[in-house]
Amino acid sequence: MGRVRSILLAGCPRSGTSWIHFLLASHPDAITCRETHVYDKYVGPLKNWYDQEFVLEGNDGLGALFSEDEFVQEILAPIVEKTFDKIAADTQGKVVVEKTPGNMLWHHLIARIQPEARILFIIRDPRAVYASFKAASENAWGSWTRKGIEEFCRSWKEYATAYLAAKSYRSKDSLMCVRYEDMKMNGKKELTQIFDWAGLEAPEDVVDEALKNNTIASLKKSEPGTIQHDIRPGFYRKGNAYAWVDELSLNEIRQIETHCMNLMTIMGYNRHVPKK
Repeated sequence: MGRVRSILLAGCPRSGTSWIHFLLASHPDAITCRETHVYDKYVGPLKNWYDQEFVLEGNDGLGALFSEDEFVQEILAPIVEKTFDKIAADTQGKVVVEKTPGNMLWHHLIARIQPEARILFIIRDPRAVYASFKAASENAWGSWTRKGIEEFCRSWKEYATAYLAAKSYRSKDSLMCVRYEDMKMNGKKELTQIFDWAGLEAPEDVVDEALKNNTIASLKKSEPGTIQHDIRPGFYRKGNAYAWVDELSLNEIRQIETHCMNLMTIMGYNRHVPKK
């Protein structure tokens, strides 16, 4: 589908998905845009409505005209195809990079509409993500982050579980997981591996340039008209992988661990041990 390969980035919001999007999109052979939400706001909800039409009395709705497969391939797939063709129009790029955090929640639909697409999943310690939610909630733009710990943990676990579900049937070539903390600790190594997985040649100077141009300090100073530019106050925070240790109370940390520890263990995160 489309003229070029497609890579979809995904992950729980406030997990560093924007930062890794900018890094990957910095490659000279990559084409990108801001979040399209084509799956989580457009074709996904349409598919959900189609699936629920059976509860209606009578034969109203598109379910009376299209089989489920016809609806996906003839109605939904063209929306996605046109979207990605539009992103790639009039460019010489080889890879379309699209980042919408909610992509991961629609992996089954992506597999049907874009079977050749690759998904890059970004995971971050839920304690750090919750700290970012708390900070964002203090701004008008962050009203959607005003969640209690239990509600937040349900959301984080939904993303992690969706990744594990996709991992059960996708090949390593079509699904990759990168930990935010690993990117912060060894960005050059991790980004080189991401470029290689994406099928993008990654000379050392390309990797170095991408990392240099996408530091938190650089993102905060990004020029209008660039994908990095964001006028929302506090959207770019500190970029510190472990600031949550000081930003959260021990009670908050323990609550998150109570709700998320099993999945945290699978994803490589340990229980917090306070310094004495």
